[in-house]
Amino acid sequence: MSAARVKRGAGPRSKMTKATYRKKALRFLLKDFEGRCAYCLDPGEFRHPSQTQVDHFNCKLRERQRHQYKNLMLACSACNLSKHDKPIVNPLDKEQRLLNCTEENEFPEHIVELEDGQWEPKTKAGEYHLESIGLRESCHRQKRYARKRIAEQILNLCSTAIQYRTFNPAEVHNQMMDTLRALLSHLDNFPPLVVEDGVLSPREWLNARGVDVSVLQVAPA
Repeated sequence: MSAARVKRGAGPRSKMTKATYRKKALRFLLKDFEGRCAYCLDPGEFRHPSQTQVDHFNCKLRERQRHQYKNLMLACSACNLSKHDKPIVNPLDKEQRLLNCTEENEFPEHIVELEDGQWEPKTKAGEYHLESIGLRESCHRQKRYARKRIAEQILNLCSTAIQYRTFNPAEVHNQMMDTLRALLSHLDNFPPLVVEDGVLSPREWLNARGVDVSVLQVAPA
């Protein structure tokens, strides 16, 4: 088994119960998981604080064992709701199980990411994990694809700027324009901006501030 992706700390010193586990454990979980959902990896900035939840990894445990810190995971509400009360191991196939990121690394032993942002299972455990928590839904895939493409465009721009900074400024300009087109395309998939003028798409917001986005529509032939 691979090394754990998330290093879990000791957690609260006092005993936790059904009434107290969230209040006592949350700040420790936020630190250990760096604010990210244990399952979809979304950062805390992607959700309202009330949608950051404490999940019981093994929901079948009872009483004191159920609320032990080692059984608690930081989760967004979507993943927690999807996972719900699913068993750790599929009773019909012992190779199918949920993956505990505080005990092993899901990536890439069990799960890999494709070019389009989709997570693909490599093992039966990976398949059960993805399907049980709904991690292959389009909402997750699109976010992963957008952040990968934006990162790649920034990398390409930086690499081109370093390579051509002294003798080919035109190449730097062309690469920058390509990057801006890609960023604008991805921004179209994000929520609109709320400003004094009302609710505006990124393109409308840029136009209102003197940026002619029509020049970014299609790359020159």
